[in-house]
Amino acid sequence: MNKELLKKSKIIAIAILFIGASFLPQVGALDQTKIQENNNETTNHVTADTEYWALLVAVAVYADNPKENRPLMLEEVDDFYDLLLESPWWSEDHIKVIKGEEATTTGIIQGLRWLDRMEDSDDISVVYITTHGFPLDVDIPPLDEEDGFDEALMSYWGFAYPNLFIWDDELNFLLNRLESQGVCLIVDSCFAGGFNDPPDWNLSIQPVNPFYQIQTDQAITKWIQGFGEEVRGQGRVVLMASREDEVSYSGGFAPYLIDGFRGFGDTNMDGIVTAEEAFYYSEPRTYRQHPTMYDGYDGELPLIQLNEPPLDKNTDDSNNIKRKSDNQNPLDNRADETSLVQGYIADGETSDPLENAYVSIRGRTNGWEFYENETTTDSYGYYSMNIPAGRFRVSAYADGYLSAESGQFNINDYETRWINLSLGPRPEETAMIYGYITDDQTSGPIEGATIDLLWYEGQYQYYQNETISDATGYYSMHVAPGYFELDFQADGYFRVSMNELYIDDEEMLEINAVLYPRPEENAMVSGYITDEETGDPIDNARFELLWVDNELDHSYENETYTDGDGFYEINIAAGEVYHDIRKQGYDYYNPYRLDIVDFETLWMDVSIVKDLIEVEIAKPLNAFYINNERVIPFPKARIIGKIEIEAYIPGSWHEPGDADKVEFYIDDILKATVTSKPFNWTWDEITIGKHTIKVIAYDDEGNSATDEREVRKFL
Repeated sequence: MNKELLKKSKIIAIAILFIGASFLPQVGALDQTKIQENNNETTNHVTADTEYWALLVAVAVYADNPKENRPLMLEEVDDFYDLLLESPWWSEDHIKVIKGEEATTTGIIQGLRWLDRMEDSDDISVVYITTHGFPLDVDIPPLDEEDGFDEALMSYWGFAYPNLFIWDDELNFLLNRLESQGVCLIVDSCFAGGFNDPPDWNLSIQPVNPFYQIQTDQAITKWIQGFGEEVRGQGRVVLMASREDEVSYSGGFAPYLIDGFRGFGDTNMDGIVTAEEAFYYSEPRTYRQHPTMYDGYDGELPLIQLNEPPLDKNTDDSNNIKRKSDNQNPLDNRADETSLVQGYIADGETSDPLENAYVSIRGRTNGWEFYENETTTDSYGYYSMNIPAGRFRVSAYADGYLSAESGQFNINDYETRWINLSLGPRPEETAMIYGYITDDQTSGPIEGATIDLLWYEGQYQYYQNETISDATGYYSMHVAPGYFELDFQADGYFRVSMNELYIDDEEMLEINAVLYPRPEENAMVSGYITDEETGDPIDNARFELLWVDNELDHSYENETYTDGDGFYEINIAAGEVYHDIRKQGYDYYNPYRLDIVDFETLWMDVSIVKDLIEVEIAKPLNAFYINNERVIPFPKARIIGKIEIEAYIPGSWHEPGDADKVEFYIDDILKATVTSKPFNWTWDEITIGKHTIKVIAYDDEGNSATDEREVRKFL
């Protein structure tokens, strides 16, 4: 979540607390904090009269702050929409999707109004919201937060007007208008764990955000304020992507939840996936954050009826396998090394230059290709390396010294970055570790296992060492006193890692490891990778597989590269598998689970999309402008006086991209061509009426992208 916004949130929340007091009738403290774990009035009967309704919201794009845009939110809400329609319980006219510029606070409330009009007490409703989330740093009445902080969800206008958000209590009140017997709320955001308020608040409270008045019509205001009704009989299940005190990642929760609803979560094999089953499937797989659930439904809330198990979607065409030639070297098509990293490596105590120090750089290019390079320093301790644009780390090593590493940094095409490192003296290894490496299944010794040691001091100073176990599985290694980590690896076994170990001076520490055998790779995945537009084969594309066993917490990766015909084949063990395809200049996103079967081949032909240049009109937005200043959001763009038109080029790593040139058109008449950042042009013609602003951005290969916005200009 944006740090500047977090700093403002406390001031904003306090303003709402006091300014909004006039909108909120006062109730007793006991009424405000009363929470029931379950609603005894909840019904639990899905009948022939039950209809399924859904409101799906993906904000994903944000006015005035396109660097905070998260395109994956749009893809995931589309995937969830498609998933619902695969079930006979769902139909298009029962699902409303709000995305992008439409996902204002008003737009979201209008969506909830639609849901309220359509559903009734026999029905089941789903509300799915994915956007940035953030803590308010204050608890707005009702005072219900144990930690004293409410949580909020960002709307499209949230960065431009930081008061335009929906907070947890408010969303709870809005959901209380629904009569549905069952409601599933899914919140995919940072700090989502705070959206678990049960549906039994005293509804005489009117949660009207006073700042809505700048964009809320009278009908919506009246609907929001209509909370004098008795509490609905709904049972609510809330699925949250993270705890209330942690961040969430795009792609970190939704794919696993969707996989659960696809059928992998159907643990009792009854052909129905409930909200609870989908959560219990996704929770252990969401490894970068900790999903949480509030369950106020009596029984389990059924959401999906399956037509077929997900495994049936995996086709087997083992009779048509084409054997692949030797893999191409992934370095054959290295990205253009147009950038430069240089610096000095020095002794950390004397500041003297270190000659012949080994310097390496590792990371990913902007095309997500793995990249590494290395060099040595001269007599001045100086080094330099040409590298492609991307995200990297630099590390340095010299005999008798600790290694040092830079933090991760971004570098653009034709940019020069200075990275200087100081190496501290390597400490004396006065302690020792030893132990035995054994097989988990047989308890027998494992000969030839590799034991890797990483000793570290501070964040970026470290040294590495390794040894190998003997015929009895025994190993020993001297180590400096302090903190260290160990990795145990052997062919045919899963790796075992031990972190945050500590040893004292002259201590002898026994550390044994038990390795679990890896399953036999008796299955295969094969296919062709082609360009979606041209159909041409794509060579040297990296195809990755991740095999996982969540019960035993084991995983391993395999990868291969396509040949000149775009063909690949790769061996893998049977079980739960995820795949990815990486090729510079192309975009591919399919994070969903595959099931691999023993002694069978899964044939996967994949067409991937070329990652072409994009452009967005960042200004004017749908708002009212006077002399280049935005006054208020508006359904359509309205302009009085001059306006600076801003073209934004999406880039990598959520940073602005670049273009060879951007053309600015008014009513298809070319007005200006801009060849460098910022891609802005001021339209100061005196005119009255409707016009179309168009921008066309070109990259250095001649590819182009277009965006248009209809406006009305007055003078």
